[in-house]
Amino acid sequence: MIVDYLNFISKKKSQITIFILLNIFALIFFLLPYNIFWNMLDLRFSYSEEIVKQSFSSIGEGGRQLYFFSALIVDTVYPALYVSLFLGAYYKLFKENIFLLILPLAAGLFDILENIQVSLLLSNFPTLSSQSIFYSSTSTSIKWIVIGISLIVLIYGVIQKQRQT
Repeated sequence: MIVDYLNFISKKKSQITIFILLNIFALIFFLLPYNIFWNMLDLRFSYSEEIVKQSFSSIGEGGRQLYFFSALIVDTVYPALYVSLFLGAYYKLFKENIFLLILPLAAGLFDILENIQVSLLLSNFPTLSSQSIFYSSTSTSIKWIVIGISLIVLIYGVIQKQRQT
């Protein structure tokens, strides 16, 4: 079943479709009202209590409610899409080294963990615990580190494939 999924998402049509969907969801985030996109903690590498308070205050009550639901709904679909895009490309490039699939899976896992933690911060605002902010910020940072490593491995794989042809 997993191999069937990997075969499906590694096809050119699937990769193009996932890429288009990924961009549509990015546009949805960009178009959210209350300046949510510009205040999303998800887009930062790390953040402090001061940054969380500033971001949440600047989007207001309506923005926090919308951010809460978008973090749990829209931003759960987004990692599923980019993980699928990475997995399809990795499967095509690194069929003999299936262990590398753990990189995009880890990025998606930390992204979902981050979404849950950001939602908890939003639901508890203005009461914020420094421990919750630390866990949320750490998840965000790890997500970005793993995405960066995943991109480097992907670029390496593309270069190696080009050299072989």
